[in-house]
Order: sequence, then structure tokens, then C-alpha cells
Amino acid sequence: MKSLEYVGISEEAAKQIVMTRELQSVDFANSKELINIVLGQLESVNEKVLGVKLLRVKNGCILTTSSEKYSSEKNTLTIDLSTFDLSKISEAMALTAVQKLLRFAIKYWNNLSLNNNEYLPVGSTKAIIFPFPITSGGSYRITIDREPGARRMSRRYGGKHLLAYKFGTSEGDGLREDYSETSFAKSVEYLFDRETYNHNANPSTSNRPTSFFQASLADSPIESFSVLGQADPLGQLSDRQLEFVQRDYSEPARIEGPAGSGKTICMVLKCLEGIRSAQANNKEVKFLFICPSQAMVQNVTYFVNVLSNSTVIQDPNKPLEIKTLQDVCRSFLKDDIHDSELLDADSSEAKNMQLLHLVTIIEESKKQLVGHREFLSDALFNVLNKDEPFHVAELVRHEISVVIKGRCDEEFEKYKLVKRPAYGLAIETENDRRFVFNIFKKYSAILDTLSQFDIDDVAISAISKLDSPIWRRRRAREGYDAIFIDEVHLFNMNELSLIHYLTKDSKQTPISYAIDLSQALGDIAWNDMEFHDSIGMDTSERRTTLRAVFRCSPPITDLAFSITSHGANLFTNFDNPVSEASYVFNAITDDTTPKYYLLANNVGILESAFKAAEKIKYLRGLKRHQIAIIFFDRNLLEDAIRYVGENNKPAATLVERGDIQAIKQAERSGCFVLGHADYVGGLEFEAVILIGVDDGRVPNSSSVTSTASRMFQNYIAHNRLYVAVTRARQCVWVLGEQIRGASPVLESAIQNKKIEVITHVDF
Repeated sequence: MKSLEYVGISEEAAKQIVMTRELQSVDFANSKELINIVLGQLESVNEKVLGVKLLRVKNGCILTTSSEKYSSEKNTLTIDLSTFDLSKISEAMALTAVQKLLRFAIKYWNNLSLNNNEYLPVGSTKAIIFPFPITSGGSYRITIDREPGARRMSRRYGGKHLLAYKFGTSEGDGLREDYSETSFAKSVEYLFDRETYNHNANPSTSNRPTSFFQASLADSPIESFSVLGQADPLGQLSDRQLEFVQRDYSEPARIEGPAGSGKTICMVLKCLEGIRSAQANNKEVKFLFICPSQAMVQNVTYFVNVLSNSTVIQDPNKPLEIKTLQDVCRSFLKDDIHDSELLDADSSEAKNMQLLHLVTIIEESKKQLVGHREFLSDALFNVLNKDEPFHVAELVRHEISVVIKGRCDEEFEKYKLVKRPAYGLAIETENDRRFVFNIFKKYSAILDTLSQFDIDDVAISAISKLDSPIWRRRRAREGYDAIFIDEVHLFNMNELSLIHYLTKDSKQTPISYAIDLSQALGDIAWNDMEFHDSIGMDTSERRTTLRAVFRCSPPITDLAFSITSHGANLFTNFDNPVSEASYVFNAITDDTTPKYYLLANNVGILESAFKAAEKIKYLRGLKRHQIAIIFFDRNLLEDAIRYVGENNKPAATLVERGDIQAIKQAERSGCFVLGHADYVGGLEFEAVILIGVDDGRVPNSSSVTSTASRMFQNYIAHNRLYVAVTRARQCVWVLGEQIRGASPVLESAIQNKKIEVITHVDF
């Protein structure tokens, strides 16, 4: 039952609403308050979480901001709820409709360009908005009058005034359509009443600090741990998390735990708590937060802005820099290197480009391999001769970054003698090393031809600038009081070696970092001792190990445990972060066991993938963008991308790790999210469907003959499967081929009934 006939909104309030992230998506509970208002249910509104000032008047309500002052000229929007009825559509659609309406109003008031779903009919004072894409309600329209009561308005109230008076699928009477102006007249009268802006009339509202993050219109919400948007985020933490967050930032600290346990949020809160403490003591500080990619920089920036409002931080961006390590290096190299000289401006993409160059070299080397047969060991020859170029390139990239550049300064005499990682490229003799070093020289020649530098070059060059008398003299003034590193397992030792040069005091290590070694895709040389040596830290760091998994349902956590336990039994340095995990899952769930569908043939695996996604969407009541279809075979992913185009399937593809832009596109277009397992780290979904998980593909053993290569593929298979499974909140389905058989990585999960095997498939 409606208790409101109209809503009057000032321009300032409209801007506040569209810039408040928690009012942009039904994924945030606070959006319910805005939905209730536009549904006319004022008795259900909790004014305290809206972030705007709400004035209750007879038969209506007025929305302004607490800082807004009376003015004789003001832009306004009135929604006539007696004819503007959103009750027949979903809450998500209702929220989208009102957000699109407010965005149109702001653009119209400020003479900004309209998009192709917003029309100003020629010869009319009307405006038409189509708020939804064609695939999800494209026939719905919002009708607005841009000059309601024109003569009376021009005499009494200055500004541009809009009246939204109709929502539905009907065109009505077109441009000649008539309507009542009664609600509009009442709304405008209150919006221009001095008493509306009398802040002393409601001090509890006007003095209440907002706890919302003000975001640009281009931003979009991402899912995360529930402390976001809470007035007291520290009160939402577990004891272990709170202990880490409140520890002095000047002490080295490590937080580790499984995916979904809240590591990144704790890192951000620890950083903000350090800033708050310094500001309370009138101390100026300079903090650095390092992320592995630009996508993660965006995520962390969002977290900082949301949480800094809650923790009452004054201008958190002044003492805090959030950067990729490559950006940090470039700031020291300055004019020595330009954007065009980088393989890619994004750290993670630069590593992918490095891999593509190496694939080209490996393919050429394989053609000339017979002439080198007598000089190479059987192990290395078999890897180069029989393994796929992409597999070999992964091994060689690891060798170049960690060994040749990281440990040998690109000098062959050092490379001949250096101790190598336990797992990696199969190298037994000096001639083996000579052959690989020649591949490295060809790779370097490509970079020279392109006048480009890879991320290892950038990191090592930056170290040379930092390890110098000039920086040592400036360090106390220009260095950082504390450094925070998220997902430290994604950096190699070259990158991490420059960290300890960045602090103000060389004798202290105020470095905090988050780690989950099971997400360290492919960097199998990792171990704590080498990490401590590289980063300049002794072993006295304080560790916090998180056990509670906040993201995943209990059955998904059990499946992740089975995968990591299986990996820990095979590899001595494979971390098992969920070995003692407890469940913290507040969403409603039926605790369904993950399902493993073994299909009768390969012909229909792509068709089955989309049928499975549609079935999960129906069964779980999800939106498409909340479901990810994750591939473990790159060839199969390429086939899927072609399949999507040829069959007009709704899908957006991830092009990098943590690709938020693809998620935005999927949400806007009502699409599923497609991507390789390497790109889903840092993302969250309600459900995931894992494609191509079977014997021969996970781990990828096609054309693999050497023990070293087989171990490498087995190692990263456990990594990838663990990362992919832990992206899901409530549902995991796995698809493979029955003729290939079940993946060995899942044998423990199958044996312990942590995943249900289904051979008779009916989507």
C-alpha cells in the first residue's frame, strides 16, 4: 500500500544518490531504502542509511542534502507516484529505472550529452528514457515533462524543473499526453520553502556524518566481504582479523588465509587504521599500497574510499598511494622509460606479453632442435621436442625471470653455476643451460628490436636507482613510513627485491602483506626464506592466519580443502590454507554439494556449458553476470568465444586477471562471464561452471613427456582449480568429458564425496 503520492528531489540530492555506491545495486542492502521510496512505501524507509536528508510532508516526501542551502533558483525533479508505478517489475529493475532517471536529470540540468536510450522528441517538451536493454525489458519507458506548469514556474521558481509522470510499456497519447500537475505543484512548493533547508529542525539528520563512498558515474559495485558499508567496520571483524588490523603499522606483519577469508579488506583496514592513528597524533605519514595489477588498484581504491568514511579518515588519498609495482618503478625511473617502451602499462598484461614473445621463439627453436640433439640432455630435449610451445614458454619465462635475471644478472658465467628451483624447466647439463640462455638472448633481441622492456627489466633498473648514494640521502625524506602488499604471491623475486629500498629507514621493515600460496599460479620457486631475503625482512614478522571463509558455502570450502590437501600430498611447498578453515556464510543456502558432470562426448560441451549456466540462473534465481563460466583449456576457451559470436550467446569475456571492466559489461548487458582460470583471481560470483576439467586437461598432460614438465603442469593445475572453485559463493558445477575420465586433481574430492559425479546429464 502506497503512503506516498510524490517524491521531490533537488539536484544536489540526485547527485548524492547516483554517486553513492550502496544505492546503485541491489547487491547492497541499503539500496532497499531507495527502492521503498520510489515504490511509495515511506513507512518502510530507514532514513539513517540513505545518505540524504528526507523531509516527510503530507502525501509526499522531499529529498535534499544536509549541506544544501535555500536558493531562489534550483533544479528539481518530481516523481508522481500516482502514475509512475514500478511495482510490477523486480526491485533490481526498479532501482535501475530510478538511477537512469536521476542520471538523465543530472545530464539535462547540466547540458551534457544524452545516450542513445534517452530522447528529446522534436517539437515537444517531453523526454523519453528506455532504462533497460532490449534483452531484459527494452519496451519499458519513462516519460518526463521538461516544462511542467511552464508559465507559473517561470514567474515563481527559477531553474530547470522535471516531472516524471509515467512508467510502463505503453506509448499513451504520445506527445499530446495530458496529466495532473497537482503533485508537481506541491513538490516544487516544498523544494523552494526556506523551512525545508532549516538544518536546526532535524539536528540528528543534518549533523549525521555519511558513511557512504562518493563514486564517479563510471564506477560500478563489486562484491566483497560484508564490512563494506558498515558504520563500524572494525566491529564486523573476527578476533584474528582485528588483531592484525590494530597492530602497529611500523612492525612487519603477514596475514594469510584461504580465498574469501577477508585478507584484502583487512589489509585496507590496517592501512586506514595506521593513517587514523597518525592523524590523531598530528603525525604526517606516507603510506604505499602495492597491487599486482591495475584492476586490483581499482578494487583497493574503492575499498579505501568506502572504509575511510566509516573509520573517519580525513582525506585518505593524501597520505596514501595505491599503485602497481611497475608504476612504483616508473616513478623512480621517470624520464628513463616511457609508456611506449613497456610491454604493457598493466603489470599482469606485461607478463602475458612476455609469454607470447617466448612462444614465438620456442616455435622457431623446435624447428632447429634436431641439430642440437647430441648436445642436450634427454630430459630437456623431450620437453622442447614434444611439449606444446605454450607449456615450454611458461617454463622458460619462469627460468628467465627467477633465475637468469633474478639470480644471475643476465650473465652466463653465473647462470652455469647457480642453484635452480626444485620445480621448473628440466635442466641437467651445462649445455642445457647454454641452450636456454640462447633462448633468453633471442627474447632480449626481440625487446631490443621493439625498444621495449619487460617487468623484470623495469624492476631491476629501478633497484639500480634506489641502491645509490642519491636515494640513500633522500630516503629519510621521500621514503614511505609503511608499505602494504596485497597478493604478494603473484610477484616474483625481482619485483619484491626493491621493496625494502622504499622505506624511510633501512634498519626497519614496516611491511605488511597478504598471502595465499595456493593462488601463486606457476611461481613454483616460492618459499619463505627467499621471500624474506628478497624483501629485506627477517623471520620475526608477526603472522595472522585466517581460518574463517566468508565467501564460500561450506560444501565449496570442503571441495577447496580436498584440492589443496591433494596438492600438499604431492608437493612439499604447496600451501594448504583451508586445512583448518571454519565456515562463516551468512547468505541463505541449501548447502548443495558441488557437481561434476562427465559428458558423453566433446561435441556438445560448449552448448552444455551455456545450458548449465541458464539452469543455475533459473534454479538459484540469479542474474547472468553473477555466473562465471571458467575454462582450463585455452583452445577450448577460443572455441567458446567463437561459439558465442556464431550463436549470439550472452557472454562477456575476461581479458586480464581481476577484469572489472568485463564484469561491468556483463552486468549492463545481462551476460554470463567467460574467462580462463588464470583471470578469475580477485573476483567473486554466486556460481561458477568449470569447463574442461578432466584427465589430460587438468593437469594438461598433452604431449608432456618429461617428469619436470609433468610436475609443473600438475602443480599449477592444483593452483588454478583451487582459485576457480573459491570464486563461488553458493554453487560450483564442473564439466568434463566422460571418455577422458575424471581429473586426477579431483580424485580426493570424489573419494571423500566432496563433489558429486554425474554421468547421465540433462540440462
